[in-house]
Amino acid sequence: MSWEEEFNTAMAAFGSDIVPESIEYRLHYDDSGKVILCSHQNHPDNIQYLIVDQETYASYTKYSVDVEKKKLKKVVIDPGVSVQLKRSSQGYAVVKQHAGLILDEGESFLEVEYYESNS
Repeated sequence: MSWEEEFNTAMAAFGSDIVPESIEYRLHYDDSGKVILCSHQNHPDNIQYLIVDQETYASYTKYSVDVEKKKLKKVVIDPGVSVQLKRSSQGYAVVKQHAGLILDEGESFLEVEYYESNS
C-alpha cells in the first residue's frame, strides 16, 4: 500500500463528524464594572466575567458591567461641547486635507486650509 492510500484510509477513519470547538466570548471586568480584558480562548482564572456573543465581544468598548446585577450596560459617552465647522478663508488653521490636525498659533505648515464655526 502506498503512502497516499494509507493517508486516505486514515483520513476516512476520522469521518466527517469532527465538530469544531465552540468559542466562548468573555468580557472580564473589575470591581467598578470597567471591562479590563476580553478573551475567547485560553481564558484567565478571573471570576468576574460575562459570557457574550461575538458582536458584543467585538464592540466591547461600548459597554461596562453593572456589578450588582451582573449585566452589561451601554456606556454613555458625553462628547461635551461640539461645534460644527465649515471651510473658510479665516478661522482655525489646519493641515490641508487633515482637518483634525489643528495648527497652533505661530505654527506653520506647507499647505494650510481654514475652518470656522458654522453658526
